[in-house]
Amino acid sequence: MAAVSAQGVLFVIGAAIAALAFVGLVFGANALLSPRKPTAEKLEPYECGMEPQGDPHVNVPLRYAAIAVLFVIFDAESVLLFAVATRIHGSLIGAASVLAFAAFLGLGLLYAWKTGALKWRW
Repeated sequence: MAAVSAQGVLFVIGAAIAALAFVGLVFGANALLSPRKPTAEKLEPYECGMEPQGDPHVNVPLRYAAIAVLFVIFDAESVLLFAVATRIHGSLIGAASVLAFAAFLGLGLLYAWKTGALKWRW
């Protein structure tokens, strides 16, 4: 195992401090430069030109969240599969790993299908 050098540790600490300073600078500039003139129209729930109808706080069914999470999971993992597939280059272990990953995704999709998570109910 390679020994950790003081120069490497100082670089990581310096990078973290620089990142935090940049975030602080951006938030500070936003606080100083952004206009703050609230009016009754700006305090409305929506600024789309239409008068708000009903209560702006409506309970959204949990089904939307479940379908959104399934979409994000399978979308991100399909992109990952395309990225990994270009780097295998005939490696049998790499191909087996990608196949196992795809099989795991398939099992997740089959489970979601069998439990009815993909059915749209009103």
